[in-house]
Amino acid sequence: MDKEFTFNKRCFEQLKSAPKRYRIADLDQRESVKGLILEVMPSGQKYFRFRRKYLGKDVAVTIGLFPSLTIEQARKQAKLIAVDIAQGVNPNESKRQAKEAVALEDALSISVQQLFDAYVAEFSSKIKSGERRQKSLDDVHSIWNKHIKPRIGHLKVESISKNDADNFIKLIITKNSAAIRNKCLTLLKSMFNDQPLNPFVHIKKLAGTKRERILAEHEVKRLLEALELELPIYRDVVMMLLLTGQRKSCVFSMEWREIDHQRGIWLIPTSKMKVKKPHAVPLTKEAMDILTRRSQEAAKGERFVFPSERSQSGHIIEKAGKGSFWHRITERAELRGTEKGENVTIHDLRRTIASWSVMRGGNIQTTSKLLGHSDISITASTYAHLDIEHVRQELGITTAHLLGTFQHESKVDRLVREIEQLSEVEKRELHDKLNNNALPV
Repeated sequence: MDKEFTFNKRCFEQLKSAPKRYRIADLDQRESVKGLILEVMPSGQKYFRFRRKYLGKDVAVTIGLFPSLTIEQARKQAKLIAVDIAQGVNPNESKRQAKEAVALEDALSISVQQLFDAYVAEFSSKIKSGERRQKSLDDVHSIWNKHIKPRIGHLKVESISKNDADNFIKLIITKNSAAIRNKCLTLLKSMFNDQPLNPFVHIKKLAGTKRERILAEHEVKRLLEALELELPIYRDVVMMLLLTGQRKSCVFSMEWREIDHQRGIWLIPTSKMKVKKPHAVPLTKEAMDILTRRSQEAAKGERFVFPSERSQSGHIIEKAGKGSFWHRITERAELRGTEKGENVTIHDLRRTIASWSVMRGGNIQTTSKLLGHSDISITASTYAHLDIEHVRQELGITTAHLLGTFQHESKVDRLVREIEQLSEVEKRELHDKLNNNALPV
């Protein structure tokens, strides 16, 4: 039965529950709204509802709970519902349709995690057809798990706005390097590429993020000395990285079937190359000596040149942290710094041999072939600046001939000039060699 109480906050707060629900109508006040009631449930919960005839039938519309909803707010909502009913709209039917629309939208929408899963599925099919490499997918998983999934993996795709995308990329750069930021951006752009709206498409990569660290001659010397204390397999794999200039993924997974011992060639298959075509690497005497020795010591039927029983791949891998062989070697060689980016990485070995090749007179074309780049412009963008002194020297000679000021340089003068261009370390080495090996008169 309905009970007579004053429709105010103080009264509502003192209301007690009863075995059966009862209602309090909003009456006898200037602000009262006809049809608005407070329904007190046996559980003690108090609901604002609006009751009115609609097409000859009683319609009760739930507005909300007291005290989460105030009396003033309930009256405003009741007035809006009264207008809808007067215009022939059933509020309950409208609510039902809205819930169904939301449910349908949720069923059709996908999360960022599901979008990533679809991206991986497509990527995997391209690996099978030879269009992409497994190493690239491994890198994708690493970037996703470390930097993207924990933050936005649970979100719905359509919920991410351009502003959200901007803020997320800014968050990445505050805690990681510019290179990691660019990798995250590249992955997200690719994932959202087929969506109606790609919130990441307007964001640009940061320029100047290429690493240019190469080892100086004295650093290479320290590295070689540090290798002497390592197990043969780690010493050999680092030497092979340094002697061939190839990517660590290729060297770590080097297989005996890829080695042509007779011609001294390492043929890296398409499946391991970024350029999606096989790459022939000429092997020097030093590299062949390592392979010959390892071949003699390898177990019968062994597939990999650098095998490992502890890794799932079957070959050695680079592990992060102090327990890794690379951390141990570089620490012993004093090639680890306190600042971010100072530590020498394995990829720096590849950059070192390429840079030394250019600086000592090699041309960009040869270096590009060694590195297995798909386009010489890729090599040139990284290493062409190292060739500038050779270009300057040739330009100087040409200019002198053109202006008629060229003077023939004797062998002695040329030697003196070249000695003057040596570093102090190189000058000391030359001095020691001259003292140990007397020149003939």
